[in-house]
Amino acid sequence: MNKYNFSAGPARLHPSVLQKAKDSIINYEESGISILEISHRSKEYKEIMEKLKVNLTALLNIPEDYFILLLQGGATYQNTFIPYNYGLHNKIGCLITGEWSKKTFEDFRLVKDIEMINLEDSKIEKFLSEDNNEYFKDTEYLHITSNETINGIQIRDFKQIQHPSLIIDMSSDLGSYKFDWDNLKYIYAGAQKNMGIPGVTICIGDEAELTDLNNPSYLNLNKLSENDSVLNTPSTFSVYILHLVCEWMIKLGGLDYFETQSKKHSSLLYDQLETYSDKILLPVSKFARSRSNIVFNFIDSSLEEEFLTESEKNNIIGIKGHRSVGGIRISLYNAVDTEMVNYISEFISKFFEKK
Repeated sequence: MNKYNFSAGPARLHPSVLQKAKDSIINYEESGISILEISHRSKEYKEIMEKLKVNLTALLNIPEDYFILLLQGGATYQNTFIPYNYGLHNKIGCLITGEWSKKTFEDFRLVKDIEMINLEDSKIEKFLSEDNNEYFKDTEYLHITSNETINGIQIRDFKQIQHPSLIIDMSSDLGSYKFDWDNLKYIYAGAQKNMGIPGVTICIGDEAELTDLNNPSYLNLNKLSENDSVLNTPSTFSVYILHLVCEWMIKLGGLDYFETQSKKHSSLLYDQLETYSDKILLPVSKFARSRSNIVFNFIDSSLEEEFLTESEKNNIIGIKGHRSVGGIRISLYNAVDTEMVNYISEFISKFFEKK
C-alpha cells in the first residue's frame, strides 16, 4: 500500500535512493561487506566523503575557502556548539521569528548573554526592507533560522539582512533554493528534511573565522575541522545517505530544479487553500510564508480531527501540526514530487466539497 508522506522530518526519501541504500546494506559496491560495517578510516568511506564534499560544493556553490563538516547531535547540539565557538569572545544576536529560533536563543543565553529581537511574521517584510543593521550594530554575529518548520515562516534572501556575519540554521530548507554566501559565516542543517536521514548535521563555514579555543574535543570547531569530521566515529550510514541524496539531486538538475519545484508545489497548495478562507485560517502573511512547510488551522476546530482521520484513510501521513501549535502542516521537501502534491490537492478539494 502506497503512503503519501508529508512529514516535517524525518522526511520522505526518493525510491531510487532507498533502493541503492538497500543494495548497499547487503553488499556495498561489490566489496563483500555491508555499508553498515565499513570503517570510518577505510578507503571506501574516504571515497564517499570526497565525492560528497565535491557534490555539496557544486550543489550549494560553496566558496573555496569554506570548510565542510558532518557532525552528530542535530541542530539542537549546535545551540551549544555555536556559542562556544563563535560567542565566547564575541557578541551574538538572535533574530527570533518562530519556535525554533526562540529555542536557539534560550539555549545560547545559558552560555552567554545574547541580544535578541522578536520579529512577528507580519513585521518581517518591513524589517527586511529597511536599514535593519541598526538592530544589531554591536554584535559580531547574528543568528537566524531561515525556515521555521513549526510556524511556516521563511526568509530566503539573506542579503536583505544587512548584518555582515550571519549564522543560519537551515535545517528545513537547505537544498531547496539558491542563495548568496556574501554575508554568511556559518550555516548548519540536520539532514533529515531535504538531504537525508537523522544522524548527520551539515556544517559549512568560513575558514577565516576558525579560532584555536581550548574547548572540549567535540565542542572544538578548529579541532573538528582539522580532523575532517572523523575526530571520533561519525554516523557513517547517515553520511552515506546524504551522499546518495546529493547524487540524486545533481542528476535531476540541482538547486535550479528543486527551487522551481518548490515554487510550483507551494503556490499550487497556497492558491487552493486561499479559496477556503471561510473554513480555514492561513496564519502567516504572504511575504513570510514558507515554501517548505504549509500550515493552516480550521476555523471550526472540530473539523481538524475529521480532516486528519480522513487523510489517514487516504494513506496521507505526517500532516498533523506540531504539538506546540496544533493545526495542519504539509511539508514539501525535495523528495515530495508532483504526483504526491496533486494527490493531496485532490484530497483537500474532495474534503471541502462535502463541508
